[in-house]
Amino acid sequence: MDILKLYNKTLTESRNPLIFENYIDDNLNNKILIFLIFLSKKFNKIKKNDENYQKFFDYIFNRIETDLREIGYGDMSVNKKMKVIVTKFYSILLDFENYTKLCKDEKCSILRKYFPNIRQIDDFIDYLIKYLSIDNV
Repeated sequence: MDILKLYNKTLTESRNPLIFENYIDDNLNNKILIFLIFLSKKFNKIKKNDENYQKFFDYIFNRIETDLREIGYGDMSVNKKMKVIVTKFYSILLDFENYTKLCKDEKCSILRKYFPNIRQIDDFIDYLIKYLSIDNV
């Protein structure tokens, strides 16, 4: 597994301009949330006992931490934000673990949990359901 290639692919997919033009506000929190959801798809495909699982996890979260510092967050803010991000990721990872086996209503419920106040929620959920069902890892 090429960790850098997988990271870049996930980042590119999660930064699709249509997501931010049509559905959600273009801000750091939404970008991170979309990235974590798209990332969960990749992680749920990798077996937890695979040595690449931990390497990929470490790489991803080191990159996020570095990126937060580069955009101007201080040490205390980065530590606090990273704790929230990692906790949110584990929640997402669990919610999306059996996502492909769920019915559409269950998928909608999960997605609505993470996006309670967005415009065109039904269209956005349809978009995410389609993306998350494509086997392109």
